[in-house]
Amino acid sequence: MWYNVCVLMNIKMSVMKKEKYEGYIDTSGDFSNASLKRAEFFLKHKILFRNIITGILIAWCIFSILFSLFFIGKYFIFDYERDRLNSIQMVNVGVSKAVIQRNQPQQIGVGQGQVFQSSKDKYDFGVEISNPNEAWIASVDYHVVYSGGQTENKNEIFLPGEKRYLVEFGISSSGENRPTGLELKIDNVSWNRVDAHDFPNPIDYIAQRKSFSLENINFEAFGGNDIFIGKLLSFDLINNTLFGYKEARFVIVLRNYGNVVGFMPLYISDFSALSTQNIKFSLFNNNLSVDEVEVQPVLNVFDDNIYMSL
Repeated sequence: MWYNVCVLMNIKMSVMKKEKYEGYIDTSGDFSNASLKRAEFFLKHKILFRNIITGILIAWCIFSILFSLFFIGKYFIFDYERDRLNSIQMVNVGVSKAVIQRNQPQQIGVGQGQVFQSSKDKYDFGVEISNPNEAWIASVDYHVVYSGGQTENKNEIFLPGEKRYLVEFGISSSGENRPTGLELKIDNVSWNRVDAHDFPNPIDYIAQRKSFSLENINFEAFGGNDIFIGKLLSFDLINNTLFGYKEARFVIVLRNYGNVVGFMPLYISDFSALSTQNIKFSLFNNNLSVDEVEVQPVLNVFDDNIYMSL
């Protein structure tokens, strides 16, 4: 009898607990009985959910890597050569050769070399170089060969539309005769196209930054007691641009009756905008006559490092 009573009491208590759990009402309204059941289900299966998601991510990563490796390998083994041949075929068939010819840079022009004695056993060599392209910068690697030797390899930049003398100063040659067989050897010419988005009109851009003029040119002998030691060349060099240059480099071309008779190098540090520099050269060559002086700036105006800060 007591056993039956205990069993009935346990059943009654279980029923009472179940009824109490299911009949729970959240007075705040934030956490319902259904939410409590879902939370219980999630907590019981949290590890399983984590393992499932981790497995899916690992499988996706493996699939992505294998997929990528397969098609990358397929491209380099089978498709690369086909793409290269297709590109060549497109150019040969779909693009006019006249268009290709018109847009590629034209070769630089090289004039006749000239040699002048600058001092005892020293000679200057100059050759006029022209870059006929309006949107291409030429980088020229060169050296000078002459009887008995050659100069070291050098590099010179020629801007679009630029025409000036490439000069090698102080070539040594002992004896009374000037060096023979003097020749400019161009080792390589590389091209760099001016970006039309940054410089829509490169020729005007260059002209605005390379405007220099000469005034008060004077060429006279100097000495004393009717003995002429040499000749003095003086002039005022004017920077007509709105830009100052940290170090401005020039080639001075001397002419007589239109013919070139000599070259001189000129370097000016801190050449301010709209300023004037008085230049004087002593020339120890009494046979030299000069009636015209030309200044040729050697400036890569596309290089921001050459300009003085404002």
